[in-house]
Amino acid sequence: MSIAVAFRAFFIALFDNKKAKQIQAVLDNDAASTVVDQLPPPPTKPEPAAPIAVPVVPAKPIRSDAVTLLATLQREARLVDLIQEPLDQYSDAQVGAAARPCLSQCRSTIARIFELSPLLGQSEGQSVDVPESASPLRYQWVGDAAAGKRSGTLVHAGWQANRCELAQWTGSAEDANVIAPSQIEP
Repeated sequence: MSIAVAFRAFFIALFDNKKAKQIQAVLDNDAASTVVDQLPPPPTKPEPAAPIAVPVVPAKPIRSDAVTLLATLQREARLVDLIQEPLDQYSDAQVGAAARPCLSQCRSTIARIFELSPLLGQSEGQSVDVPESASPLRYQWVGDAAAGKRSGTLVHAGWQANRCELAQWTGSAEDANVIAPSQIEP
């Protein structure tokens, strides 16, 4: 405490001649009580401000949305099983028979999660006018497109997602990349 008082007195005396004389008088024991009474009271520490409420930011999921989608398609349609199956040993008819229910279930799962709709309202084969400032993510020229051409025949209407409602991962970090569990029979 005395070092802090000494430093404070030093800087007050250094920059204020009147206060320097008062400090000198106190140090010389001349009229100590009157000088001390004339000194300004020490500054009081301000009351600590109430803590600022920090909004709680939800933790970033520890599982990629891509893994969540793949796990959903595996669980509901067994898509990964179909893709990972070596198809050389099966006839085209067998592959088609296995793919039909898988593709149907994938379609309903994707419809539920994304609510897909065609990007353009025209049917394939119809003429389409492409705006001059068209986004290349919305319109893609295929085949031999002449420079500056602004209309063409629709080959594919494209797709857009009207929503994205993937399930939120609540499992552990250790299981974040598991797409399908191992199945064990007793």
